[in-house]
Amino acid sequence: MESYIHFFALKDNPFRITPDVDFFFMSSVHQEALGSLEFLMESEEGFAVIIGEPGTGKTITIRKFISQLPENVEYAYILFPNLSPEEMFRAILEDFGIEIDDTATKNKLFSALREFLIKKRKEGKKIFIIIDEAQNLPVDTLEELRILSNLETDKEKLIQIILLGQPELENKLNSDALRQLKQRITVMSRLNNLTEKELIDYINYRLAKAGNSTVRISNSAYKEIFRYTHGNLRQINQIMERALMAAFVKNKHGIDKEDIIEAANSLGMGKKGDRKSVYFVLVLTAVLTASIFSVYYFLKKPSEPVKKIEKKSSVEKVYVIPNRLNVRLNPDKNSEIVYVLKKGDSLEVLEKKGNWYKIKYKNITGWVNKNFTGPQNE
Repeated sequence: MESYIHFFALKDNPFRITPDVDFFFMSSVHQEALGSLEFLMESEEGFAVIIGEPGTGKTITIRKFISQLPENVEYAYILFPNLSPEEMFRAILEDFGIEIDDTATKNKLFSALREFLIKKRKEGKKIFIIIDEAQNLPVDTLEELRILSNLETDKEKLIQIILLGQPELENKLNSDALRQLKQRITVMSRLNNLTEKELIDYINYRLAKAGNSTVRISNSAYKEIFRYTHGNLRQINQIMERALMAAFVKNKHGIDKEDIIEAANSLGMGKKGDRKSVYFVLVLTAVLTASIFSVYYFLKKPSEPVKKIEKKSSVEKVYVIPNRLNVRLNPDKNSEIVYVLKKGDSLEVLEKKGNWYKIKYKNITGWVNKNFTGPQNE
């Protein structure tokens, strides 16, 4: 079955939801935030904070920053950080590949991290701790991060910390309990939704990056997109993907106001439609599901048939040893984190490469450091 990727002669999905730095759009607020992070890297300041509502581009901005880091910079990237101080220190150490005994106390974890930072500074390295969704951090963990940021030599900070979070993080930082931490923050950026003009530029930019700058979008369609999304990046991506699908279903290469309304209804953004709109949503959903499989095989082009994979006679399984273990997109400690496993999780080993296992956990696939796993007996 033909997909809309084929239909519009695209080389890639222009509006995927997952952050992709190749599609990073430099709006005025994102440029300011990226510039603030670059200032932090060049300085010896301790803390930076980026605040934004869901879907405003916090994660893609930090990943763009990470993609530009020089070789002398190393970082730990922590997701889902509803962690106690001990769990936070352990997560940071694990992300740097440092093995720590499960029974280690908070003081021992802190000492191990301090020794690591001193060693890296002597090697001429700068170290960043990047914490995404930081509004979930408990107050006592945030306070421990402040104490951690105190570590320095006579001339230089040993560590710099970047917090990214929703507005609740700013509310938390304004509390009396964290007033000392608030005083340490020298870089504070806020990400807002796009303006209507930026929205138009954003859509055209992503279409061009995906290999097609000629998809016709009417002025009324742009206005309708802005009306539904208010310039929120995530919602723009969602509605544009459905609108492209709507045009594909109708066998046309232009997107108009009606396509946007139907796309919004299919996403639950608009008011309940009439019977015709409901029917269209059902058709669109069915075609989208089929298209996902078509796009997957078109882009991935597997060199071996699926049956060969299914013929494996035995499956090697391992379990997670530490409290948390990052699953990465590629076998590299600096690669993107796609999931965080918990202690005891059972993993299917798909492939081995050096100190890395390619694993499958439920519907998640990725790479983990084999040193943090143990063999699982059937």
